[in-house]
Amino acid sequence: MSYWIVIVGVAILLINLYRWKKIKLTISQEPITHRTYPPVAGLLSLWDEWRRHALGDGSVKGAKGLITAGVVFAVLLFLNLNWLEIAWSVFIPAVLLGLFFAQLRIGRTLLRRDFENRFPEILSVVNAAVSAGNSIHQALHRCGENVDGSLGGTFQRIDRRLNLGEEPERVFKDAWQEYPYREFYFFAIVMLVSLERGGQLRVLIGRLSRIIINSKNMARRKAAMTSEARTSAKIVAAIPLMFFCGMKYFSPENFNFIVHDPTGQLVLYYVIASETIGMIIIWILLKKAT
Repeated sequence: MSYWIVIVGVAILLINLYRWKKIKLTISQEPITHRTYPPVAGLLSLWDEWRRHALGDGSVKGAKGLITAGVVFAVLLFLNLNWLEIAWSVFIPAVLLGLFFAQLRIGRTLLRRDFENRFPEILSVVNAAVSAGNSIHQALHRCGENVDGSLGGTFQRIDRRLNLGEEPERVFKDAWQEYPYREFYFFAIVMLVSLERGGQLRVLIGRLSRIIINSKNMARRKAAMTSEARTSAKIVAAIPLMFFCGMKYFSPENFNFIVHDPTGQLVLYYVIASETIGMIIIWILLKKAT
């Protein structure tokens, strides 16, 4: 019982620190650096990112990530009750921590995919608006109106904050915090330079668009070249798990030996460790290849 009291207390402390940070940012209107407690600031940043991925806009559709995580959590509890039989005091915190980081990873992947699909449309709208003789503010306004999804909402906030007189550097920095990608960083630099000094915005946007298209085609080519290796690794990783689940019914005595006997548990831990290390090595090799 005391174990859960400590966990709930730490969670409440992190939430209060996050709210205090937002209030201080609103009052001072200055970016808060992580000078005092970098670990706490990092945890708050991860918590804020998880909330964006899991809860979205707060609606039922936006919270589909949290609903999916809840379903997976229930399935894992059922598996532990019938197969694994690991102590709940160890299993539940480990599952919650794993789901937390898995949701961060999946959310980042989905956000990156949505950005790659919609950002070329942003460049096309800006290029068309500037070519027609419109100002940069009008081009950003069109991006917010014509582009759907979270990226369009980001440009709506950019347009609204610029019209209210906020500093462009601060506005684009906050937008880059939502999409911390090289393409958006270069786009923000181009827009800031054009807002402050002017210049050939249409030429720069056209070059950035060509670079992004070439980079996307290269990424697709690399993904196609490594697809067979990635599929083989997933199949090999799934084989021990399927055998372990089937052993519960086809060979109960071996299953009980692996789960309950100390010597069998050593075999189980060895399989889990070797599987994890092997997948990490394969992931590193594929990461270097791409």
